[in-house]
Amino acid sequence: MGKKKGTHLTAPRQEVLGIPEPIWRELWEEVERARALYEEMRVAPSRELERELFGALTHLVGHVSAMWEEAEFLQEDA
Repeated sequence: MGKKKGTHLTAPRQEVLGIPEPIWRELWEEVERARALYEEMRVAPSRELERELFGALTHLVGHVSAMWEEAEFLQEDA
């Protein structure tokens, strides 16, 4: 079991591919933002939304790339 919080025990944090949960959570938030922008573009396309969507996708690719490098680095150390 993990740390005690009040009177309840919390489960230990799990890492997937050696990447901590907060990093994954941030990734999923970014995915949701890109998806929301995509949906907005489908309904009412605009140049501003297009720029925002490309920016969100670029940021997402960078985030995934950093996660991938971290996972590879951790595998090499194992």
